[in-house]
Amino acid sequence: MTTATEMPLNEELIETQPAPVTSPPEFTRVLAELKGQAQFILYLADQIEDSLGQLSAETEPGQAAFLCRVLSMYSAQLESKHQGLGDRIAETCQEVYITVREHDLI
Repeated sequence: MTTATEMPLNEELIETQPAPVTSPPEFTRVLAELKGQAQFILYLADQIEDSLGQLSAETEPGQAAFLCRVLSMYSAQLESKHQGLGDRIAETCQEVYITVREHDLI
């Protein structure tokens, strides 16, 4: 019985196997930015949800006015952060697709 350490390596097989796909540093940076933006958008959505719940239960006019200003601020941030995020995701997916295609052609 031959053990794994005694088996000869099939050099031809090793040479024909594709190299593992590695993420270029640029992809890693772009993906980290996308994740950060997505996490911030989720945070804003949570804050809006919480503030709307507080607003519906608020009986003091001054506190309700403050919550309305906070909601306006969160809403403006949400609007500015989501602009372009879809385009950046699409561009990144296209780059990943191109990279995978190039790798498959090797």
